[in-house]
Amino acid sequence: MTEATFTPATAAIRLTHWLDAAAAAGLQRFPVDVEQLALHVGKELKWPDPIFKVVAADIPSFEGGLFHVEDQGWALLYNRNITSEGRIRFTLAHELGHYLVHRLAQQEFQCSQADMVHRGPEMRSIEVEADDFASNLLMPMKQFRACTSTSEIDFDILSDASSKFGVSLTATALRWIRSTEQSAVLILSRDGFMDWAISSDKARANGAFYKTKGRVVELPPGSLAADETIASNRSGDPISLGTWFKHAHRDAVAREMKLVCENYGYTLTLLSLSNGDKVWEPKEWSNA
Repeated sequence: MTEATFTPATAAIRLTHWLDAAAAAGLQRFPVDVEQLALHVGKELKWPDPIFKVVAADIPSFEGGLFHVEDQGWALLYNRNITSEGRIRFTLAHELGHYLVHRLAQQEFQCSQADMVHRGPEMRSIEVEADDFASNLLMPMKQFRACTSTSEIDFDILSDASSKFGVSLTATALRWIRSTEQSAVLILSRDGFMDWAISSDKARANGAFYKTKGRVVELPPGSLAADETIASNRSGDPISLGTWFKHAHRDAVAREMKLVCENYGYTLTLLSLSNGDKVWEPKEWSNA
């Protein structure tokens, strides 16, 4: 197989097959040992420019980077100041995605925290692709759904999944919100304002979404997210859906979960809505 045939999905599938075969032979399946995988994948594919080293480095402006070194191949670097093993694993997988999918397009990749999982839905296409590869590699959908297939998701269930796959809770929550058939909204906020908000397909179809790109969006008064006296509510409490979406039916109720991530200075909020609750302005959804 040549590199030109790889997409983020096909690259993740190829490596997942390798890892499944190794697990069948008795090796540990999860969390994925991305460093060893990166050092061997180029050789397995018989590419002339393999990743020849993976090293922690002083790159304070970046989470990770991938650099071509003439006559040697590629060096994969990650910020030595990252203390979370989950963040390191996702960073390595993200850069491995650049290697497998984008290495012919440019000679180096320097990726900031905003290019990784802690970001909104709008970003450069190659960074989206590297993130998609990393999510699929580290959290294959079959195993991921086995961990999170429940009628009532909460931060405890997502935390258990994050431990199994060895990634951050934020990465796990993003994987869930993008794959679930439930109506839900995931929000990352700082100092009372949304950095980003991502809705599941069902929630977006029902009008439950926020536009945050280029906008200042304040957390709604009365929400758990806006209440600075509450640091955590992992299983959630009922809240009027109208608190978050003003056009919701007055009797509609959502379940709001909250987790303050003090080490990183942000708050995660997860809203679980009924699949039947539409929150469009009446003129927009009356004929939907």
